[in-house]
Amino acid sequence: MVRAATARTRRPTKQTSSCSNKYDIRSVGTHEAGHIFGLKDLGSGHDNLTMYQASDPCTKKYRSLGRDDVLGLRSIY
Repeated sequence: MVRAATARTRRPTKQTSSCSNKYDIRSVGTHEAGHIFGLKDLGSGHDNLTMYQASDPCTKKYRSLGRDDVLGLRSIY
């Protein structure tokens, strides 16, 4: 009951349209977790995947693993 009451009283965070070279912490965390599990950085041609060698500022698209990221994990484990 306390959890539901707390969730109801939180204010939503305001999204702004301006972004000045900021990186999404969840995307960075997902990428780094990939390294912990044995995945390597990927080069050109894989810029749509979480394990791509460079991430884009101002995007949240790397928060989850792409199909090839998952296949890489499956090949290890």
